[in-house]
Amino acid sequence: MASALWRPLPVFMLTIRQFFGGKSVWVVAVLAFLPALFGMIYWFDSGDNPPAYFLAENIYRPLVIATLLPITVLILATGALGNEIEDATLPYLTLKPISRLRIVFEKLLATLVVSLPIILGGLLTTYLIVFRGDAGESESLSFLWALLASAAAGIVAYGAVFLLVSLFVARALLVGIVYALVWESLLGRFLTGLKIVSIRHYTESILVGMADDRDIALTGATGVATSVVVIVAVVIAAMLISTWRLRNLNLE
Repeated sequence: MASALWRPLPVFMLTIRQFFGGKSVWVVAVLAFLPALFGMIYWFDSGDNPPAYFLAENIYRPLVIATLLPITVLILATGALGNEIEDATLPYLTLKPISRLRIVFEKLLATLVVSLPIILGGLLTTYLIVFRGDAGESESLSFLWALLASAAAGIVAYGAVFLLVSLFVARALLVGIVYALVWESLLGRFLTGLKIVSIRHYTESILVGMADDRDIALTGATGVATSVVVIVAVVIAAMLISTWRLRNLNLE
């Protein structure tokens, strides 16, 4: 029954096996649950800040969005097709009667199916640690949905972009780290004009817009609907360019 269910997605299943057959998933899991350790700081020194403000301004925005989220997605996304290129197995994959667009889609799908539960699970754990007894209140849950929606949007966008990068750059992991640390964390944060081409800006805008908390603000924030549209456009564009690149890639 299970084999019949997954038979229409052979590339997806192959990629899932590759992920769990290596160490990448475990590295991602460690990084994803790292914020939970920082969440424990709130137990000892809250700084008179409400839990939502502490989690958003001291953990999520400066640590998760700025560094951990792009790097964790980067590890999986660049390996999805990058490992095929490095191991010279991509030519065998393209010989299958499967369109290039479908290969890209299934590779991205596998990346998201693995990364989403792990990263969001780490954020949920951090939320429970910081909020503790208040975690079940309606206002707290509203913040949680904003937090998870923001992170999910970032995961999808980074997944598509880094998958694309792996088809153009041999050392995609290194390039992705430089992009995450320099462009997203430094330039995109301090140079106003670059925010419109920064995934981080739109993920933060979703958090600020959905959280509806006056203490959590973002200068020049984009509306939630617009941010979602931009992220969807980025994902579609990245998939189409990846498909084009895969069709024109020299696999000999």
